Amino acid sequence: MQKGWDDMNQTRLQFDADFDNALFFGQYVMVVTDEKYTCGGLLEGYDDNCVWIRGKKHSRLKSSFIQMPPLDIDISW
Repeated sequence: MQKGWDDMNQTRLQFDADFDNALFFGQYVMVVTDEKYTCGGLLEGYDDNCVWIRGKKHSRLKSSFIQMPPLDIDISW
């Protein structure tokens, strides 16, 4: 049985304090939308509705943001 995103031993960013810490400490953030990897990189900014990673805007309601170690390879879409 394949593990879901919720089963991963990683920290899900949800509250403004979580996003502040990710910005301050320069942590890698993976973006998951519809249970699929969408993007990953350093958090560039956020507001009440959106999060910016790699120059792209992602909805806080439609996506999950997971703090984790950076990938060993570059996945550029």
